[in-house]
This record gives sequence, structure tokens and C-alpha cells, in this order.
Amino acid sequence: MGKKKPTPVEDLIIPPQDGKICGVICICQLTFVLSTVAIVYLTVAIYMPSSRAFKSGIDETPVMCTTTKALNKDACEWGSCGEWCLSKTSGACIQIYVHLRNNGSSLTFQNCTNSANKTCYGIDQENAKKARCIADECKNLTGTFNCTTGMCINITDAFECVFHNTDVPLKCSGRRGKITCIDINGLFSCNRGTCRKIKTPYNCDRRCVDIPTRNKNMILLSGDKVYLSQCSVAIDAATNQEVWNESDGKVIMSSCYTIQNTTNGIQATDCVNGSLLEKDELTDLTNFTYLSYLHYAVSTPVKTIAPLEQDLTISNESGLMINLEGCVNTLQDECKDFLKEYGKDGTDHNARARFPCFHSKGNTDKVVARFNLETTYKQFVVGFVVPTVLFAVSCLTLIFCQKTIHVGDDAKMRFVGCANKEGSTANGGAKNKANANSGDGGGGGDSVMAL
Repeated sequence: MGKKKPTPVEDLIIPPQDGKICGVICICQLTFVLSTVAIVYLTVAIYMPSSRAFKSGIDETPVMCTTTKALNKDACEWGSCGEWCLSKTSGACIQIYVHLRNNGSSLTFQNCTNSANKTCYGIDQENAKKARCIADECKNLTGTFNCTTGMCINITDAFECVFHNTDVPLKCSGRRGKITCIDINGLFSCNRGTCRKIKTPYNCDRRCVDIPTRNKNMILLSGDKVYLSQCSVAIDAATNQEVWNESDGKVIMSSCYTIQNTTNGIQATDCVNGSLLEKDELTDLTNFTYLSYLHYAVSTPVKTIAPLEQDLTISNESGLMINLEGCVNTLQDECKDFLKEYGKDGTDHNARARFPCFHSKGNTDKVVARFNLETTYKQFVVGFVVPTVLFAVSCLTLIFCQKTIHVGDDAKMRFVGCANKEGSTANGGAKNKANANSGDGGGGGDSVMAL
């Protein structure tokens, strides 16, 4: 048997040129629709926020913020962070308030030896075991507990609390125990399910002991960390002037944001509350709480070392937002991490969050944690140029196809010269029939060009 002859092009139900033309039209239509949707979405996600950022008047030089409180609101006009800006919640949210101040000093400690550092861990609120009173899990509580709306965390191993007065005891055991303790709030001292709320004043010391202070003349506090060393001199990085020398015979103390041990010495940034302490106030070992007490209550403030925090204050209470919109579009639980890091207000007896932030000099009611005009400008340019170019190209291509593509009486698509379109339409049937009889597959002719 001989091989089957291939079907001539003119006899195909769908000619090759029809498939190519349809493919071009479909791609252009898809690009047109997607670019249109992108422009509409980016108007809310990029164009409008970028415009507000350019007009905000926010200074790109960061200042410092310290979290003072984090509130859970059932209904609020603004929130510190919300997932998905197109559906920002108007219901429950978390509002973070901060203390806003100017930057402190940057110090460099030289010729340092015998360095040591210690991290005094508090309670990890995220992973700590919690007792839910409504689930009857508070009936056997024993120790010191920090409770929030009936959810209690055992802080006995991390803190030693000294107090004198308590409220009337609440019995969290028994038949009505879970109802009695369903919404308890505050610090409680419990014994086998009977809990007494600790009244102020009280003092909870971290069980962070054995901090070596022997032969140390430099002590820096940074959140939950303590850095100690034996140094010879401290220099202000901004003025390059000496602000302390070991020949003074006193211990230098300060609270700093970052502390790094480099080849040029120990470098500390944003240092505040600089002070000097007599050496005889220290023993060989001490604890974190006592060091904090020495720094704020016993040592002598020296502004030339580092300015006092109250002298740098811009605003005592400002609302914190992750950005100008107070929301993100990543859908990666970014707000969860943000609220966990920036929402540390000290209520769990851990150090408060301290971080750079940005504000407008004319409005200190709101501050933002993220602000970069250069990045905003790049995002605006890319977000505007790419979809706009795709929209224009696809739209012009579709218009071109509409003007130049003609479907003949044989149901085949061809590119037609714009000037000859009317003539080819009127005579298309006769010419196509003649061309078909001549065996050229319906192509050719003076005014029609087949693909």
C-alpha cells in the first residue's frame, strides 16, 4: 500500500494562518484583560499609597521608638498592622503606642578586655504553657501567674516577686471554679487553685543571677542583655571626643540599642541615660534587677556620656503603624511577626521593644516602622510602566488586527491592505473562487495576502 498523501493546505478545515492569527488575538486579549486588572489593583496597592508617601512630609532620618502599650480593640479606627489592604478590618485590631524620641549617642569603647555578656530570658509568651480557666485548667495552680482574661502563664521559674498586699482570694477549683476565674486579669499568687491578686506596689525580680561584675568598669544594658568589660576610654563617635576614661576610677553605665564588638573596639549605638557608678557599689556577682536599680537609682547621670531619655522626648504617646497604610499585601502572616516583635510593652515583665521609626515633624500622633521613599519610587515606576506598556501594546495590536484582518467567503482569515479592504470585500467571493480553481490554496491576488 502506498503512503497516504497529506491533505492539501487549501482543504484543511482550519488553515495554518487561521491558527496563528487566532493565537495572536487570544494572547493580546489575555494581556489586555490582565493588564487592566493589574492597573485597577495597583491603583489601591501602589499608586495611591505612593502618592500619600510623597506628600506625607515624613523625614527619612529614623528616630527611636519604645513601645509603651499594646491594646486589643474590638472596634477601632486604625490598627498597627492588617493583612491585605483591600479588606482592612474595621472591627477588632491591635493598637501599639510608643514613646517617640530623638536618637541618643554613639559610643566607642577602646582597649577593652575581660568582656562578658549575659542574656536574661523572661517568659516566652508565644510558647509558654497556658492554663485556660474556662477549660477548668486553673483548679490546681500553684506559684506566681500572670493572667489575661482567664488565660494564666506560670512565671515562677523566671521571676521572684515580692509583695505585701493581695485582694480577696478566688477559688478556681470546685464546681464553680472555672466560672469564678473566667476573666481574671493581673498578677496572681496561687496555691492549689486558690489565687490572690497581687496589689501594687510589688517588685518582680528576674531570676537572672551570677552576672560577673568583678574587674569591670563598663556596663551597658540593651533590652534583656547585659554587656560588661574592662575598658580604658570611651569616645563619642559623632564628635570624636573622649567622654570617659578609666583613670576616673568609676564605672560607666548606659542603655544602648545595639552593641557590637569590632576591631575598633566595642561600638554602641543610640545610648541614653549615661551615668557613673562608684566601684564599691559592685560585688563579684550580681543579678539583672540589681544592675537596673544601680543604673537608674544609684549612679550619677552624666549627660556628656549619653543624654537623658526625657531630654530627647518628642512625644510621650504616638500610635505605631507598620507603614502609612497600616497594612501589608504579602499574605504571609507578616503582621503576626510584626505585632510579636513590636508589641512588647513590658506587661509580661520582659524588656519593652525598642526600634527605629519615622515621623512627620508636623504630626507626631502617628509614626511608622517602615518608610523608604527611594524604594517607594522604584515600586511606583515599575508598577506603573509595566502594566501600562502591556495594556497599550495589547490594545494597539487588537485595533490593528481589527483593521487589517478580513474573513473571506471561504471562512478563512487574511491580512488585507487597509486601502483595499472595501474592494477586496466586494470582490472577495469571485477572486477566492478563481484562486481556488487555479490551485493556489485561496491565497494570492492583487489585494489579498494570505499567511
